[in-house]
Amino acid sequence: MKRPLFIMFFTLIAISGLILFLYSPMKIKKVKIKLDKNLWGSKITDMLTGEITINSPYDESKIKNLENFINSLPWVKKATISFIKGTLIIKIKEEPVKLCIISNNEAYNIGNNGYILGKKESLCPPDKTFFYKGKSSFFTKDSKGFPRVTEDAMLEISLISQYLKSENPINEKPDILLTDTGIKLLYPEHKIIVFLGNAGNSWQNFKKLFKILSKPYPGYYDLRFSGLLIEKGRKND
Repeated sequence: MKRPLFIMFFTLIAISGLILFLYSPMKIKKVKIKLDKNLWGSKITDMLTGEITINSPYDESKIKNLENFINSLPWVKKATISFIKGTLIIKIKEEPVKLCIISNNEAYNIGNNGYILGKKESLCPPDKTFFYKGKSSFFTKDSKGFPRVTEDAMLEISLISQYLKSENPINEKPDILLTDTGIKLLYPEHKIIVFLGNAGNSWQNFKKLFKILSKPYPGYYDLRFSGLLIEKGRKND
């Protein structure tokens, strides 16, 4: 039995409409950015300017590239993107402040990734704040122009943090001053300044010296040169 012509025509239209619906592009109507702490919101959104176009078709490969781009930013620890009912939702876990370096009266917030994230003194952890005074800069810029602390400076910070955590020969928490040629430890209560070189033997000399002395004498101790002030310490003791 043959179908009437109008029934065949209606079926064709319905099928065509279904196919058109399945393959019509979904569009990005809104964008929501969710930050876990909102430490670096303005910096992140500035970098996203021009990266997302409202009313543009949703393209999965482009969104994946966008996600990779966001994850490459210094202020982002982890980002994920989802698309629900026309809304692009960007969830961002921000990079935390690991330490601060104070130089020329400015506090630089440093992340676990070594990048300079901002200059908010309120975010500086008291037990992980260091001072810098030197002719050369303590940071450099990567290929994208983002500033990050030099490897030498990060190594000095790591070593001195480990040394002071394991054993501090003077019973006082020092202020730590990074310089071009080493590290100065400032002990205000004892009126002592200790200058250590970049090599580990200078720290060993520091420990030996204050084991020999019966008490920490006020003064300036330059331990960059092996043995010199250990002899002086013995004579003064």
